[in-house]
Amino acid sequence: MEHKKLTSSNRMPFSIGNLSIRQQLPLLICLLLLVLIVLFGSISYLGVRRASMAIGEQRLQSLTQELSSMFQQSGTSLSSTTQAFARQEDIVHFFDADTGSFSGNDSRRRSSGKALEALQKTLADSQTTWADLRDLQGKALLRAGKSAGGSLMAGENGKRFVEPDGAKEVNPGRRDSNFVGKFYLAGDSMYFPIVATVSKNGKPAGYLFRWRPVRATQKALIQLSKLLGAKAALYFGNFDGSLWTDLLHPVSNTSPAAKNLDKTVHYDRPGGKVIGYAMPIPGTEWLIMVELSEDLILEAADRFLYWMIGIGAVLLITGSWIAWLISRNVTRRLDRLMHATAAMAGGDYSSPVAVDRQDEIGRLATSFNAMTMEVRHTQEELEKKVRRRTQELEAANKELEAFSYSVSHDLRAPLRAVSGYAMMLKEDYDNTFDDEARRITDNILSNVKMMGRLIDDLIEFSRLGKREPRREITDMKTLADDCVATLVPAWPGEKFRIDVAPLPVCNGDRDLLRQVWANLIGNAMKYSSKRPDPCVTIGAMEEETGVVYFVRDNGAGFDMKYSGKLFKVFQRLHSQDEFEGTGVGLALVKRILDKHRADIWAESSPGNGAVFYFRLPASDE
Repeated sequence: MEHKKLTSSNRMPFSIGNLSIRQQLPLLICLLLLVLIVLFGSISYLGVRRASMAIGEQRLQSLTQELSSMFQQSGTSLSSTTQAFARQEDIVHFFDADTGSFSGNDSRRRSSGKALEALQKTLADSQTTWADLRDLQGKALLRAGKSAGGSLMAGENGKRFVEPDGAKEVNPGRRDSNFVGKFYLAGDSMYFPIVATVSKNGKPAGYLFRWRPVRATQKALIQLSKLLGAKAALYFGNFDGSLWTDLLHPVSNTSPAAKNLDKTVHYDRPGGKVIGYAMPIPGTEWLIMVELSEDLILEAADRFLYWMIGIGAVLLITGSWIAWLISRNVTRRLDRLMHATAAMAGGDYSSPVAVDRQDEIGRLATSFNAMTMEVRHTQEELEKKVRRRTQELEAANKELEAFSYSVSHDLRAPLRAVSGYAMMLKEDYDNTFDDEARRITDNILSNVKMMGRLIDDLIEFSRLGKREPRREITDMKTLADDCVATLVPAWPGEKFRIDVAPLPVCNGDRDLLRQVWANLIGNAMKYSSKRPDPCVTIGAMEEETGVVYFVRDNGAGFDMKYSGKLFKVFQRLHSQDEFEGTGVGLALVKRILDKHRADIWAESSPGNGAVFYFRLPASDE
């Protein structure tokens, strides 16, 4: 009967049950749709972004060139006015055209009065703060200026005037020319000169400088920025880079655009990414630089991206819903296989999956049953191996215990004999020993004592390997205080300053963690004992992964390139003559913390103390 049903099923021209998993999972439609959306959206967005950036760069160059042309025209107008003043007869007669230097005292008295009157006429412009006449070397000869109240002041050789930094000996560097000079800083204000050449008989005799302040208001700059758009920022600077300004204050300009003239440069500012363009202003010694915000330039591209994301999300949700309707049929067929898998994960290997299909799900069920039998067989073999290895481990532990017993008893006997004989020699013959004999006897006793401590540490280290920590709520503050109270009397006469901050409790073995604190605090006291003001700090920091406890000292410290040796047995970074020790303490600490699944590390530098950290996990996994 079953054979007939199977034959009838095989003769069916089409059945969902006979389709492949790939045909039954229309999620491929969603994946294909997602790929198309991402591909088309990315290409379109990159094209719009590239076009927006190209338009922004072109706009930036046009704005900079237009502003440069505008300021060039303004500078040309100022230079023409200054040149007209420089042609006045009284100013021309002030200079000696043959030597290019200022005349003698008699000639000065005759010409300086008229020249000063002519110089004061240049101050009719409300924006001109002062004016001066200079020789060909740039030295100020005669000056007229405005006081704080607006009245005129005059003087020679720069007297009674506060000049901008670096402007006292200005060398124009340009003969027979008219131009707008560099920015100069005077206190909180900035000034720039309009320079005109004073010529006599066709030869340059000196210069007329008209100094104007840099004045602008915050409101005007904001309006200009809005007019330019894209959060435009405007900067002016000297061609040699000595001073930059935003027309309100001096600014530090290290942008790449200032160093790459006539090139559009992309770089970062604190407010975001910008593009900058800098170029010289003809007729001046200035550079003009304009910056535009990349975010605002790419605003249209970003809006396009948001539209693409929205449309893509709608298409993807629609495709996912259709795919879910189709795949629901397949997920029902996988329920039995899922329950069987859960049963196998719980250790039940006696529930095979019924195979009633010939498609991929049926073949998967057959493979699952075969895997179940294989896992069951493997588990039995593994249990046999575990029992055998457990027996071997128990035997090894017994051998280790025998070794510990041998170390603690057999090695201690000759040590006690050596120590006893050495003490007898010291007590009975100390009066007859010379200094060398006493030194040798003391060395024998010291080394016997150190060997005893080394044996104790080794026994403790080996016993710790088979001990599992007992988990309990442990007050770390109490443990640290107890260790400090125990260790301080061992240093009579030492004035240790030990600060113990509040320490969070933890879940760990109280006795083992006491050994951790004792070793770390003891090391901190030992290695800082040679300091005139030894200080030990104990504290903790709470982090997401757990609580980090630390012990900090101001002692000898160590070189971090040898930090890999810190937690190994018998590895020491200081000689026995400097600091006593067996080299087992930190290895013991490392093994205890490994049993608590904790981390330990150190930071130090020679002569600057050390700090040891250990992190106990927030929860026991």
